Amino acid sequence: MSSSSHPAANVELNTLRERVQFLEEALDSSASAMEVLASTTAIFGDTRRSRSPERIIQNSAQALRALLPALDMAIYIVDNECSFNLARQEHPGTLEPDLPCIVEQLIEDGQFAWALHQSHAVCLPSPVADESLMLHVISTRTRIRGMFVARFRQEDLQRYEVIQATLTMLLFNTAYALESADLFQMMERRQQALQRVTERQSRDLLHHMSHDSLTDLPNRMLFSDRLSQAIERHAENPDRVALILLDLDNFKRINDSLGHRAGDELIRKVAQDLSELLDRARAHSGGRLRTTLSRLDGDEFGILVEDSQGLDGIVRLVTDVVRSTATERRIFEQPVISSVSCGIAVYPYDGKDADTLLGNADVAMHEVKQRGRNGFRFYTHDLHSRTFHHFELENELGQAIAKDQLVLHYQPKVALDSGRILGAEALIRWQHPTRGLLLPDHFIAVAEAMTLIEEIGEWVLRQVCRDLQSLRLPPEQLPRIAINVSARQLRHPDLAGDFHRIISEAGIPPRCIELELTESTIVDDPEGALRVFQRLRELGMSLAVDDFGTGHASLIQLKQLPADTVKIDRSFVMDLDQGADHSRIVHAIILMARTLDLDVIAEGVETARQAEILQELDCHIAQGYLYAYPVPFPQFRDWFQDAVTLPVTTAGD
Repeated sequence: MSSSSHPAANVELNTLRERVQFLEEALDSSASAMEVLASTTAIFGDTRRSRSPERIIQNSAQALRALLPALDMAIYIVDNECSFNLARQEHPGTLEPDLPCIVEQLIEDGQFAWALHQSHAVCLPSPVADESLMLHVISTRTRIRGMFVARFRQEDLQRYEVIQATLTMLLFNTAYALESADLFQMMERRQQALQRVTERQSRDLLHHMSHDSLTDLPNRMLFSDRLSQAIERHAENPDRVALILLDLDNFKRINDSLGHRAGDELIRKVAQDLSELLDRARAHSGGRLRTTLSRLDGDEFGILVEDSQGLDGIVRLVTDVVRSTATERRIFEQPVISSVSCGIAVYPYDGKDADTLLGNADVAMHEVKQRGRNGFRFYTHDLHSRTFHHFELENELGQAIAKDQLVLHYQPKVALDSGRILGAEALIRWQHPTRGLLLPDHFIAVAEAMTLIEEIGEWVLRQVCRDLQSLRLPPEQLPRIAINVSARQLRHPDLAGDFHRIISEAGIPPRCIELELTESTIVDDPEGALRVFQRLRELGMSLAVDDFGTGHASLIQLKQLPADTVKIDRSFVMDLDQGADHSRIVHAIILMARTLDLDVIAEGVETARQAEILQELDCHIAQGYLYAYPVPFPQFRDWFQDAVTLPVTTAGD
């Protein structure tokens, strides 16, 4: 039986053939898709080529061509203004109408914009019969990079459905490749910009790291490097290398009184003056002298001097530095007088490396400060020994309180007419384990520098309270004990509160404690002294102006201070018995004190004739070696409890 006699069988056979053909074509398409997927890394290319969008688009088009043999295809890319630009067309101008013209129409119709918001390929009718258009957005998950457009025969539509997933993946990779290219290009632009400014920035950074920001002078790092280079240059050369360290005198006081802006301005002006002085010195030497000026730290400067024509040349230079710096400058309309202390170390005698020279020059500079400032000194080996002992003393003083090595001695204050003990001044001593009993002159300055003075001051007050408690007398019979208050203690924000808390805890009446502040301290900080004195007076403590006549306090300052007592300095008392001329100053001080309703105490009375003259001048209270040396508390306690009249024979201090 022939097949023509069975029409139904023929239809079924044809359908089966078409199905087999479709499967074969789908299999071919899948094979092509697998080949394309296997080569998608070509879209990115190598590291350098992946930086080129043109290369990425070329590789993508090649992969698309293998995957989708369309009549024509085009790739559009979004620019920085969010416009779509034709980046590549497979067959430009070969078909009518041209593919870009068709795309323009799609844009006008809004179909292009609609396709942008689809995450898969979309097929649209073509203006050409028997043709279709395929659009697929080129995007990452967060950013649209472009659009792929293809035109193909209508009969191929079913065939292309098989490879749509592959197409989506391919274009997704293209989008990420373009994103990477943008990133690489941005990095390259930044790198190029950095390269253009790197040299200038490097110079600026190096300058910033090696120069002081306030004065633009070399800093310590650069100065040390130049010093080391100078030492190397002169290792075989008999010419000396000198290092001068300068420190502004009393700079902290200027900073505290006028403010940090004024302190910075003073530093700038001193730096400018020193620079001009060294310029003149180099010019005067005919260019032979070599110098480097540096701001090392805070108010400390360094000068490196080479080829100075011997020590005489160094002395002339540092003398000019000291003289030119000790002058009055206008700082924000305020007159400021400054001076410097200079220490000098010379290579190779005082050190053969930069650190040693810097250390030894620093030792010499501090020796100048100890001797009164405003001068210079060359380093010598005995200075180093003294510095070591000073360092040793600092360490030991820091442990003196904990080891109970501090003691108080009491010098009585007596009535001149009867010798009766009215009170005493508590004077601190340090019972050093190896150096014996040290007077305040040996360690108080060290305590001030170490900021231990506040702790020592509190210890003194507590010990005085303990000693007064040991007398076991009614409060009204307790003597008044004077203790000294330093300038640093005066700056303590709650000195009055701390002192009141200590005496309240001890149960000692405030009137039994008299605080002595030197006249020079009052002159240096009149506002601080007034503030503290007023607060202490409110709490019931007595106040005395010590060493009066040495600090040039004005009558107005004395009148404003709520003081109770003026102590005439021993320098005026010691010459009282040498003639009438010497008594006039003391008489004037007593008259002034009486006018201001202040008590007067004369200190440093050593002869009976001095005591007689003081009584004649209307001074009624005194202390000094005529009556008693400072003695340990048990001795003072016995005198006071036995109502001993002075003078009596006492052991020397």
